[in-house]
Amino acid sequence: MIKEPNLYVALLHDKMVDKTGRMVTTSVTLIDVHDIARSSRTFGAGSLFVVHPSQTIRALVRTVKEHWDSGFGSTYNPNRQDALGVLSIVSDLDEAILQIERKTGQLPKLIATSAKDGEDRVSYSTMRSEISQTDAPFLLMFGTGWGMSDELMARANYVLKPIDGPTGYNHLSVRAACAIILDRLAGVRAE
Repeated sequence: MIKEPNLYVALLHDKMVDKTGRMVTTSVTLIDVHDIARSSRTFGAGSLFVVHPSQTIRALVRTVKEHWDSGFGSTYNPNRQDALGVLSIVSDLDEAILQIERKTGQLPKLIATSAKDGEDRVSYSTMRSEISQTDAPFLLMFGTGWGMSDELMARANYVLKPIDGPTGYNHLSVRAACAIILDRLAGVRAE
C-alpha cells in the first residue's frame, strides 16, 4: 500500500536575495512551474506551492494551470494536466503552511535548500530517513534568484546540504536542483 504523501514543495519568490545580497521579489519563470510540477508529481509530492505576493503574477500562473486543466492543453497533452494537478498558487509561505495543516491536521516541518554550505546542514540520507519514518508533513522550500533571505532560512527546521559535483561549480537551475533533491529524498532506490 502506498502511503499518503507527506512531502510538499514550495517554489518561493518573495524574500529572496539578488546577487548583491539585497532582499527582493523575483519573477515567476513558467518553465520552472512546469518542470517542478512534473518532478513533484513524479516523486509523489502532496502539492507544489508556487508562492508569489503579486496578485497579477498569481493570476498568470492560474491562467497557465487552467490552460492545462480545462483549456486546449487538457486534450493536447493530458500528461501535463496530470503534472499540474499538484499545483497550488498562494501568496506567501504561511498560506502554504496553513493549507498543509488543514489537509494533514499538523504543521509541516520546513526544509530549506541552499547552494551554500554552512553549519548544521542535514545530509540527504538523514532527511530521507526522517521523512520516510513518519506521517508528519514536511515542506521542502526552494528559493529563486540568488537564494532565500536569512529571514526565510531562519524559519526552517532543517537545511539540506548543497548539491555538490566534482568540479566545484555550483549554480544549478532551481528546476534541476529540485529534481535532484526530490530523487534523493523520495526516489526509489535500486538494489
